[in-house]
Amino acid sequence: MIEAALQGNRDLQEARERIDEVHADQVVVLSRLMPHVSLTAGYDALQTGARGRLNDEVSSQLLYQQRLFEYGPHAAQEVRLRSDLRNAMFEYEEQVYTVLSRVWEVYHLILLEDQQIALRQASRDSFEVFLQKQTARFDERLASEEDMLQAELNVLNEELQINSLQRRQFNDKMELLRLIGRPIGAGIQPAGELAPFSVDQDEAVRIALARDVQIGLNSQLLTEQQRVVREQRWEYAPDISLNTGVDDGRRSASVTIDRQNSTWGVDMAAGLSLDEASTDLPDEGATWRAQLQARIPLFEGGIRTGQEALERARLRQIEIRLRDLHAGVELRVRQAYQSMLEAEEEARLQERFVQIARRRLEINQFLQEKGQADEAKLETVRSAFFSAQDRLFNNQSTYISRQAQLRRLMGYVE
Repeated sequence: MIEAALQGNRDLQEARERIDEVHADQVVVLSRLMPHVSLTAGYDALQTGARGRLNDEVSSQLLYQQRLFEYGPHAAQEVRLRSDLRNAMFEYEEQVYTVLSRVWEVYHLILLEDQQIALRQASRDSFEVFLQKQTARFDERLASEEDMLQAELNVLNEELQINSLQRRQFNDKMELLRLIGRPIGAGIQPAGELAPFSVDQDEAVRIALARDVQIGLNSQLLTEQQRVVREQRWEYAPDISLNTGVDDGRRSASVTIDRQNSTWGVDMAAGLSLDEASTDLPDEGATWRAQLQARIPLFEGGIRTGQEALERARLRQIEIRLRDLHAGVELRVRQAYQSMLEAEEEARLQERFVQIARRRLEINQFLQEKGQADEAKLETVRSAFFSAQDRLFNNQSTYISRQAQLRRLMGYVE
């Protein structure tokens, strides 16, 4: 079921598509560092007057462009891409933990309901035997009609509970089918039994701290903010702009340095005219050009100092948040672990309560057959048995739900 959910669950499929979407965007972002080749063609025509001569010209050019490298702070496109990929990956991880813990919970609830239905059926069979005895005693005028009707009510009560458990199990099976991505209504029959939870509390905390989504996300945010703080020194670097190249009429080449946001880029471009009319050009027709400009910041009213203080404050906020997340995860895991142990102990003790209540009911029913039972006491014992059995089944379901909650906090599936 776990493997089927990883493959077929539609929430997980959607989250994976989001990751693929970001990977596709990554190709777009990285394309700026790849060669760009284009071909341009043009046709110019000029005619003066209605009978004038038509002067036309066909031109074409092959252009090659490429960004050689970048320096300075990381490009805004790269930062955005990392943010999108980080969010998509951790969203998928969050979905995996949620879906798999729910699959585990529903699967074991179905197994538990099989056991509970079997116990209810055994209880119903015993009450049917008692009903037959009471019916026979009523026919012989050894028991009252009220005794016989009460015995029938006991059977009907168990039938009602069995029907309720069967409907609940049906709903759980339908939910399990949806979780694993199979058609609703398909046949499914889980098998097995609940294995003991073998992870101790300290190990559960270690697993949760290593796998918690928010801790992982904020750890990467911390690394990203540390990079931002380190890159503040680039704010004191001079702004440089360079444009240089050569052109002989048919061939051209240029190198430029410019700044976009906070990142400098070095670009190269080369062009080749394919127009045959321009093949015979004199060598002295080549032209060179170069333009360099540098702006050195001396004083700007403390804007750079304030920006650096701002980024460092954000860094400290993330560090504080990360420490609080560690403490919060450990607190929730330890509380969930204790809640699971509490439910397990309650179920164990309640099982003994049911055994005692059942035995007391059998004793009082036997005394009733002998005409020695107190009717008021028998009714109290009967009600106590039904209540104890209901509490047991609720405690068993609570234990599975609390263990599933702990597994969700840990991101843990065997």
